[in-house]
Amino acid sequence: MKKVYTVWIKIDRTLPWIELKESYASESEAKRAARLAIKDIRTKIVNVSEKRKAIKALAAIRTIN
Repeated sequence: MKKVYTVWIKIDRTLPWIELKESYASESEAKRAARLAIKDIRTKIVNVSEKRKAIKALAAIRTIN
């Protein structure tokens, strides 16, 4: 049976694990892809009022090969 590896990331303890789309033939390829994904992460700081409705967050992850 052929082994296939994928990368899962966890941003913080309140969010679930996120599986990246790609799969890899070796563990070292998966680790390299994880490092690239971490380098490519973008953040955005948003000013919100204290009295507000809950905001639904949408996370989109893309991998670079």
